[in-house]
Amino acid sequence: MAVQTKLTAKYGAADRGDVAIVAGDAEAQSDTISINIDATKMGKAEAIHLLEKMVAAFHAAPWPPVA
Repeated sequence: MAVQTKLTAKYGAADRGDVAIVAGDAEAQSDTISINIDATKMGKAEAIHLLEKMVAAFHAAPWPPVA
């Protein structure tokens, strides 16, 4: 069985601990990473900041990173 993982961070996240790692939904194909950004009130720099926090959380999580 494939493992699906969802990483979520909200605007203002300052630490990798602010990134939630939970079970994700199946993708249309295997071995896929999707990024969905709701940038209603954030700029490009804030979006990149959140992605960096997600990368840090991803590095710190066990493999595969399941909740």
